[in-house]
Amino acid sequence: MSVEREGVIPPGTTSPAPLNLAADSRVPSLAAGAATADYERYFRIVRGAPDLVSWTRDVVRLQTAVLADLPATGLDAPQRADVLTGLLHASHITLTAWLRPRSLPDEPPDEPPDEPPDGAPDEAPDEATATGADEPADGPVGDDRGDALRRWKLGHQLFHLLLTTMNSVLDDTLTEVRGAHWASVCRDLERLRALYDAATAAMAYASDFPASVYRDDVRPTMEPPFLAPGFSGVLNREHQVMAERMRGLLDALGDVPRTVPVAAIRRAEALLRAAQRRNRRAHAVICERCVPDGASLLQQHRARTGERSWGS
Repeated sequence: MSVEREGVIPPGTTSPAPLNLAADSRVPSLAAGAATADYERYFRIVRGAPDLVSWTRDVVRLQTAVLADLPATGLDAPQRADVLTGLLHASHITLTAWLRPRSLPDEPPDEPPDEPPDGAPDEAPDEATATGADEPADGPVGDDRGDALRRWKLGHQLFHLLLTTMNSVLDDTLTEVRGAHWASVCRDLERLRALYDAATAAMAYASDFPASVYRDDVRPTMEPPFLAPGFSGVLNREHQVMAERMRGLLDALGDVPRTVPVAAIRRAEALLRAAQRRNRRAHAVICERCVPDGASLLQQHRARTGERSWGS
């Protein structure tokens, strides 16, 4: 038997220690920045193959922690309502997974509703919503470093929970579009709109402490020597999946034949796009409040190393 071919080490032979090689087959650079593994380790995200039992347990755990902390935040009533709505949708999708298969039942294409429900607006308000940009008005929130850092990480876990829920709804919605199940498409577009607003509120929750606390206590925990340089939210894998699937959904909606009466779908799509815009503006406001000079950790790392921005 060939030892080399079978990979068997004869008795008495010492096996060499493993050799660590980079994925790009090159010598690692001292300037190598943070990776997705660093991001997930920091926010205590365990990547694996959880079953429905462990996922449900984590949903309940995270929901309990956020609900316990929410009254102590400076979030306004609409923001708190958005967080609660997002948690409700996450719980609903989780319970649905227990009750039925993920695949859609075979049914004939249904006709889209021509009009929205009574009292439903044709367009959502498009003004920027409050995002925690101002200092909390009702007493100190997150003044203690440990409280602020815990809320920062707990809020990001909530953000990931909502994104994961969005990704599951996006999968269903794309299937419904292909099958011309228009009533279901309208329903899930509204779910996505609500989840987008919940994600926006989650960003406000995660950063609900004074900017000085972020500068002095929270931001340094994402820098060397605690983490590799260039730590960034672009390492968020759930957001990457969501952005790709959302582009696919909006493209698919754009291809719906004009002969199909889809007025309700267009209204729901407009509401979803408005939620996207609110999310982007809210993120920009939070960044401006916490990092007034506008230089993120990733931008600082690229400036030091001369690394080009992605896509440039």
